[in-house]
Amino acid sequence: MADGVYDASQIAVTAQNMSVTGFKKGTFVTANKDDDNVTVESNAQGEATWAINNSKLGTITLTLNQTSPFCKFFNGLAKSHAFFPIWVDDPIGGEKRGGTQAMVTKVADATYSDGNEARAYTIKVGDFDIINS
Repeated sequence: MADGVYDASQIAVTAQNMSVTGFKKGTFVTANKDDDNVTVESNAQGEATWAINNSKLGTITLTLNQTSPFCKFFNGLAKSHAFFPIWVDDPIGGEKRGGTQAMVTKVADATYSDGNEARAYTIKVGDFDIINS
């Protein structure tokens, strides 16, 4: 693969050690830490005070086609309140995002039309990490 060439088919999402399929066209996954790593404030005399934020919370949002077999899978995880591992692997960018303590916050909103609609699943990760390869 040529340097600087992005290929969406190379992005791999695994949840409970299964490869997730059936993504919607467009932005199909986001994976980010919830909080800043540090906060800083300035006192009345302009001196900075820094605080390290130790939060490991993150959010992964998956946007699937309504026909994806993983809609049923994530609906089941949402109902069960079960923890599961989830990882978003970007081999081109050389990073993997996710963690082992994830939970679906709620089932996706459902819309119906004459086309294949999207189902967006929001997943909170309690031990979110970014691993560079």
